[in-house]
Amino acid sequence: MKIALNGQQLSSTHTLAQLIDVLKQFDVNAVELWPQNIPGGTSHEEGERYETKDVAAAAKLLRLAGIEVACVTLGFSAAPVCVARGGTSALTEALCGAIDAAVILGAGLVNCYSTGLPLAVFKEAVLPAAAYAVRKGVVITLENEAHDESAMPQAIAKLVQAVNSPGFGTQFDPCNYYHAYVEPYPHAYDVISPHVRYVHLKGGCHHDSSRPGVFKGSPMRDSERDQIGYLPLPQAAYNVEAILNRLAADGYAGYITLEPHVPVGDVIRFYEIELPYLRRWIKN
Repeated sequence: MKIALNGQQLSSTHTLAQLIDVLKQFDVNAVELWPQNIPGGTSHEEGERYETKDVAAAAKLLRLAGIEVACVTLGFSAAPVCVARGGTSALTEALCGAIDAAVILGAGLVNCYSTGLPLAVFKEAVLPAAAYAVRKGVVITLENEAHDESAMPQAIAKLVQAVNSPGFGTQFDPCNYYHAYVEPYPHAYDVISPHVRYVHLKGGCHHDSSRPGVFKGSPMRDSERDQIGYLPLPQAAYNVEAILNRLAADGYAGYITLEPHVPVGDVIRFYEIELPYLRRWIKN
């Protein structure tokens, strides 16, 4: 397994060059890139995609710095925005643009979100994109999110089986399953494990205002009262160590990407806690 940092967390305050400096500071040589990490694009939709981004310049800068791209992520709202504008073919186009960016950046993964779209609609878009991904040597992964159909591991497994392509799998984010009141491990992992191609880790729990150092996030799935809380990975409410041990036992050799969901001013402090913890299992 290999460690990467998610570029989204610092995209509002750090240029790509400054993000590289953070990676160097923590001796991490891989990053998950988001559209917001690369200059270019004027409209909201363009900002969530890669076709108008200066991907070649970003690839050169990363290559000179010795930084690998673990994953290229399509923007979080890209799916509904594209479908609202041009139907599923517009989302297919955006996914293929991200695949092209991944090839230029030397990444083998494109991560994406259904972001409220019914998975049946998302499937229409991903089928031709997955075929394109195979031709380009890339795998698309759908990330499980707490508030749409992708929160249910059985639905994810059914979708991946229906697409039935080596160019499509799922990402495993245990915190997002927890956020949806789904047991991350062993239940969710056991359901999706044949299809896992990528992993995110962040620390989560139920938010309690009386607990210091826990940042309040959005409501838990289907709840008006409970909210997710974010805290350092070693304190997560789910068994991170068991998850890492199981991934290793199952032969997972891909990236584990850290993405603390905390205010930007606290991201570095969380890395200072989480990276030594993660490196107890992962040596790279």
